[in-house]
Parts: sequence; C-alpha cells; structure tokens
Amino acid sequence: MRIYSGNSTLVRKIDLGLKPTSNYQTTERAVYWDGRNGPGEPVSSGIYFYQLQARLRSQAGDYSQARKMVILK
Repeated sequence: MRIYSGNSTLVRKIDLGLKPTSNYQTTERAVYWDGRNGPGEPVSSGIYFYQLQARLRSQAGDYSQARKMVILK
C-alpha cells in the first residue's frame, strides 16, 4: 500500500509481502497505517490518497485500487 499527500507526494509505503488469500480485518493481520510518514513523524491533517496493489496468482492479472481519505486531528 502506498500513501500519497494531496499534492501526489509519496508519504509512506507499506509492504506486507506475499500473503495467502484470507479475510484480514484485525490490525495485526491487515495493512494498517498509523498516520506516520516514512521516517516515523506524524502527518498533518489533510487529504491523503492510498493505493492498494496486490499481485494475483490467477490469470486475471494484478489488482489495484486508489481511494481518498481525510486525516483530522
């Protein structure tokens, strides 16, 4: 997963590696962003975008989705 600021600057990249197909709903197992940038500093309030990418084993190809989120402090 990649987190981008409103001006398209990469804020943080989270790589979980290869995971088996399952339902990941807890923060211990799912992709979880703690609101910090790459060096570990808290980000400011504002609009951010996340892009989730997954490599699929099937013939369908890879999966990618981007969404907007708002951080309020």
